[in-house]
This record gives sequence, structure tokens and C-alpha cells, in this order.
Amino acid sequence: MLTQFALRVVSELRRNSSVEAGDTLDEVLGLLLTHATCGDAEPLGRLFTEMKRRGIAAEDIIDSYFPAAISKIGNDWHEGDLDILQATLRMSRLQMLLRELGRAWVSDSVGHPLGPRVLLVLPQGEQHTLGAMVAANQMRRIGVSVRVCLVPKPSLLSEQLRNQRFDAVFISAANRSCLASCGELVKTIRGLPEGDLPIVLGGGILKEFQENVGLRKLADDIGADMATSDVTKALAICGLNNKAQAAE
Repeated sequence: MLTQFALRVVSELRRNSSVEAGDTLDEVLGLLLTHATCGDAEPLGRLFTEMKRRGIAAEDIIDSYFPAAISKIGNDWHEGDLDILQATLRMSRLQMLLRELGRAWVSDSVGHPLGPRVLLVLPQGEQHTLGAMVAANQMRRIGVSVRVCLVPKPSLLSEQLRNQRFDAVFISAANRSCLASCGELVKTIRGLPEGDLPIVLGGGILKEFQENVGLRKLADDIGADMATSDVTKALAICGLNNKAQAAE
């Protein structure tokens, strides 16, 4: 069910453009949320039909509708409209669907072996992986090879950076409680022989700090080079945008 939907969306509704978030249509977002709620195939069939009818590209689902759905589920949980089990099940179904869309993209196009490579890391205490998966999908779509590393020990982090070529390290965090872990993670990376790579902080945590502290100060506080939730901007600051386009 999920595989068939993903392959149809990517093969028929792909536009081959850059990462670009836009507005969402309530009816289309509602179908994605309905699938997250019940896990049935029927909403996905209707979602594909609506995407085709309205000219919504596969990229739009990743860049706009998935983040909107994640935000809606998170807000409903915070407001008490969903309990933790209901919210977790919805997020899990979205994660499974996103994984299938990612596989469909990989099967549809193969990245260049000399293209840019990013190590995407989740710090200790971070339990929300869906946002990181969205970012990984966006980067892979434009020719960036992404290695996802969940809560790595210093020895594993050192091994990854020593044995594989990476052009940057991206850290994804959704909760304020993970900030101390992010700082420790950056400190660990900086202490390695390969630790001079650009380090970018991203994830849902940035929404909290855009108004209160400012992204520049947040990056400085944890020792990162930049804090942004914009994948294109993050790649540009690391000098990887042109490299990704050349590898496509």
C-alpha cells in the first residue's frame, strides 16, 4: 500500500525542483492527517487524486504538507486533544510513509559518488526523528548523500568522520531539553581531528528561539557555525549548493 503510493507519487508527480516550502490546502492536509489517524489506504488514494487534480508535486508533500502535519499533531498533543499514544501512532504512520517516499526517490535517481555528503546527527535525549527524516529526504532529492546517525557515542562519531568523507555535520533537535546534548555533541566533534567541518543546528527547536534568543546567538551558544531550519540555506552556508547541482 505505502510502497505503491510512494512510487506513483514520485514517478508521476515529481517536478525536479529545489527545496521550497509553501502554503498548504486544508483539504489535502486533511487527507494526510486522516491516513496518519487510521493508517488506511483509502485516504492515500484520495490524496493522490487530489494532488494530480490540483497540480501538487511530490516535493510539495515533503516540503510543506509533512511539516504542517507534524506541527498539527504536536499542537493537538500539547493542547490535550491527543494523548501520547495517539500522537505517537500518528507520527509513526507519517514516518513510515515518508520512508517509502524516500526509497522511491532513491530508486528513481542515483546520486553522484563524488557529490556532497552530510552527516545528520540526533543528540542524546532527542526522541523525534520525523523532522530529521524530512530534512534527509530534501537533501537526497537534490543530490546530497546523507548518513543519519542516531545519538552516536563519541567513539562511533569519531569512526564515522574518520572512515567516511563528509562535507558538513547537521544536528537536528526538536526539544529545548536537548540543547545541552547539542553543545556536548559539537564539543566532541570539534575535538576530533576531522572536527573542522561546518556544523549546522536545525530542527523544531529553532521555532522557539527565533523570537526569544535569535538563531545567531543560539548557534554561538552551542558552538555551531549556523542555526537554520532551511535546508537550502544550510547547504549554501557550507558551500554545498553548487556542488550538489553539479553532481545531479
